[in-house]
Amino acid sequence: MSRAPERGTGALALLGRFLVLLGLILRAAGITLRILLAGRGIGRLAPGQRVELQRRFARRFVEVAVRYKGGLIKLGQVASLRVDVLPEEVSAELACLQDRVDPHPYAEIAEQIRHELGLPPEQAFQHLDSQPLASASLGQVHRGRLPGGEHVAVKILYPGVERSVAVDLVAARMGLWLFDFVTVAELGRVYREIRDSILREMDYEREGRAAEEVAANLARDSQLAERIRVPAIYWSHTRRRVLTMELMPGVKINDREALLRQGVDLEEVVELATRAFLHMIFRDGFFHCDPHPGNLLVDAQGRVGIVDFGMNKRLSPEVMRMMRRNVLATVTRDPVAYADSLLEGGVIDAADVKTVEEIARISFDPAYYNLTPRELADLDFGEYFGRMRAQMKRVGSFRLPDGLVMWSRALTLLLGLASELAPGIRPMEVVGPYALRFLQEGGTAPPGGG
Repeated sequence: MSRAPERGTGALALLGRFLVLLGLILRAAGITLRILLAGRGIGRLAPGQRVELQRRFARRFVEVAVRYKGGLIKLGQVASLRVDVLPEEVSAELACLQDRVDPHPYAEIAEQIRHELGLPPEQAFQHLDSQPLASASLGQVHRGRLPGGEHVAVKILYPGVERSVAVDLVAARMGLWLFDFVTVAELGRVYREIRDSILREMDYEREGRAAEEVAANLARDSQLAERIRVPAIYWSHTRRRVLTMELMPGVKINDREALLRQGVDLEEVVELATRAFLHMIFRDGFFHCDPHPGNLLVDAQGRVGIVDFGMNKRLSPEVMRMMRRNVLATVTRDPVAYADSLLEGGVIDAADVKTVEEIARISFDPAYYNLTPRELADLDFGEYFGRMRAQMKRVGSFRLPDGLVMWSRALTLLLGLASELAPGIRPMEVVGPYALRFLQEGGTAPPGGG
């Protein structure tokens, strides 16, 4: 069986791509060296020049990513989350990268389907639209119909994208290795997390299993089971590079006019979607990482469909326990328990326990002290863990546990979405019961919530 054709991923194209990335690495190295030397009195930087140099580099990376697409867009998006490693100015610029690109020609998509399913689209499907519903950095989605008449959405990985992503990851590994000596973060670990995140998104069978697991978890809450929809996966037409799923009817959750025409209460569906993600985040420890409007569809019955499970994350029980113990230690101002929680969670090494205890004694924020249950329920976890990272940068062995960045990001996006779309509801009143039970009992859902 022949391989699907590849566009822009021949040897010369890949070499050219690598050389461009190498140029970016050398440019970043030059900027870093200049900043380091200025900090030691060798050369001078005008006020604000350091920030401008870093911002200019980030803009250049965005230009290259938009031009070359593929893994570079994903690389920039995932890297932007590592605020513990990248300067704030760089993270802010990278966060602007949009995961939307021009679609590939249908002939390439058809050949990829033939290669994966062993049949051309016209035989594998009763019908498949030649125009995509959506296109992103790694693949695109087409509307179709199975031989049995089921309406489906078919997600196809771009031919050759795995080769270009491999080049991008080699360049990323080289860059992080080069800068490993100027940061307290363990960049080898950062690289592995970025690499694994991107590779997972290119495995559509894994995405299908993630969707089914989330659906099973949400079904434990009878109220959510009635109103939240996750697309069924059609495994007969799913492979590693082709994902066939139930077509979710509905409009985007931020389409106010369409929701009004359907007679749907916007605040009600926003609260419903928020509760579904809080169930994933606080109860299950396995969650969809990207709660933005394009992934939340509302049908005429006011049910919310959640789509696109490519970016998902599972927190280990040890990390969940660490987060719970860390927050409670801060609330009770217990520096020993604070340091022990980070040691248990693998955030610090044993040699730094006493140092962390001292940092905790000095830097415990009075705003977190002796909170009532209601105040504890209103705790802003995104802000809390942001402050924790700022404090712990002073510790040489500090490293964020796997998944904490994604966990914090998903929660922040979720609360931002709720505040933007439904300012009449109080997001923390929805979050509070989940957060409080998480801290008290290790993730048990609130009364009435399963």
